[in-house]
This record gives sequence, structure tokens and C-alpha cells, in this order.
Amino acid sequence: MDDYQYDCPSADIDMLAHVITDLFPEQTQFAERIDDEGRTSLVIHYIAMRFGSGARRITIDVRFDAATLARYRALPVRMHARSYAVLRAYVEATLGSLEEAYANKETVPRTVEIEMGEDFA
Repeated sequence: MDDYQYDCPSADIDMLAHVITDLFPEQTQFAERIDDEGRTSLVIHYIAMRFGSGARRITIDVRFDAATLARYRALPVRMHARSYAVLRAYVEATLGSLEEAYANKETVPRTVEIEMGEDFA
């Protein structure tokens, strides 16, 4: 049984969610969203247990530049590994910066945005 929730109608965005699933605790929700300007995002909702005495709901909005996402979608599937690695590196860095903020007794934000640009595809 999969303990994660996926609401990603596009197969490629769903795959991107699966690539980073193991970075998050069970019960994390991954959702594909399209904003008013037509930009696609992979929105991650999870409960962080390590930032204080109680659970904290955090949202990470991974936004894809439209042209970059189009290039990614045009690539053959066998060429997606580099994009997976870039996405994973960005998400890991973001999680690391949240942990660093907490360790420095700074306020950990409830919402974080990651802009996926040229280096993604």
C-alpha cells in the first residue's frame, strides 16, 4: 500500500512526485496545480515533526518555468534522469535550509517556493 497521496493528472508530473517521495514522511500529499498564468506546479503538503514540540504543516510549491517544462516534456523518457536529479537536489537543499533555520532558532516558514528554471531541462 502506498502511504502517500498523489493528485497529479499529468503522468510526467506524477512521476516527478514519485522521484522525491522518499524525502518526505508518510501521509505527504503531492498535487499538480496550474496557476492563473498557466504555470504548472508540484505542490507538496507534509507534516514536519522535527521543527519543535508539535507537528507543523509545511507546503513546498515547486514551480516550473513554462518553457523549461515544455523542453522537459519534449525529451525522450530515457533523458529524464538529469531532470530528476536536479529536482531532487533542489528539494533536498530546501529541506536542508528549513532544518538549518530551525537549528539557528529562526522561524521555519510554513510555505516555501522552489523555482525550477533552465537547469531542470
